[in-house]
Amino acid sequence: MKRLFIIGAGGFGREVLTLAIESYGYQREWMIAGFLDSRKEILNEFSACYESLPYPAPASEQTRTRYAMNHGVVGDPLTYEVQSDDLFVCALGDPVQRKKYTENILRQGGQFIRLVHELAAPSAHSSIAPGCILAPHATLSPNARLGHFVTVSNFTAIAHDVRVGDWTSIGAHCMVAGNARIGEGVQIHPGSIITAKAVIGDGVVVAAGSVVFGKIPAGITVMGNPAKRFCWG
Repeated sequence: MKRLFIIGAGGFGREVLTLAIESYGYQREWMIAGFLDSRKEILNEFSACYESLPYPAPASEQTRTRYAMNHGVVGDPLTYEVQSDDLFVCALGDPVQRKKYTENILRQGGQFIRLVHELAAPSAHSSIAPGCILAPHATLSPNARLGHFVTVSNFTAIAHDVRVGDWTSIGAHCMVAGNARIGEGVQIHPGSIITAKAVIGDGVVVAAGSVVFGKIPAGITVMGNPAKRFCWG
C-alpha cells in the first residue's frame, strides 16, 4: 500500500486530513503517512488541544481510532526526497504557496492524487486533473473540466462546460454557472456566484459573496454585485 503525504499542516491541512480519511482510496490504495511542512512545531498546540476535546456525539472506539490526530510533521516539502511508494496532496489554499511548495516534489516526478470525498458528486463526464481536491458535497456537471491542483470546497457547484485553470481555489458555497471560464491561479472566496459564460483572467481574486458578470481582466481583485475592481486602502 502506498503512503500519502499532505503538504501543509495548517488549518486547511487538518481539514484535508479528515477529508482524506473519508475519501476514495483511503486504506484501499494508500495510507496517510503524515504532513510535510517547513514549520516543524505547527501541530504541537493543536495536538494538545485536540486530546482534551470531547467528541460532539457518542463515538465508538473504532471511530476514535480512525480520526485520531496521530499524524505528525515528518519532513519539509522543499527538501523532501521522493520515494517510489509515495503519493502527495497539497493542502495550501493560496495558489502562489501551492506552486512554491509542490515544486520540489514535482521536479522529482512525485505523484499527486485526485482527492475526492465520498460525498462529492463529480459527473462521470467531467474531468479532474491530478492534484485536485473535491470537498464534501462539491458537484461537477457534465463536461466541466478542472486543471491541475484545483481545490473545490464544500457545497460548491460547478455547472456544465465550465473550464477551471491550474492552481485555482474555489471556496465553499460558490456557484459557477455553465460555460464560465476561470483562469490559472484564481482565488474565488466563499459564497460567490460566477454567472454563465463569465470569463475570469489569471490571478484574479474574487471577494466573498461577489457576483461576477462578463469578463474580468487578469491580476485584479473584484468585489460586490456586480463584481467590480477593488483596491485596498
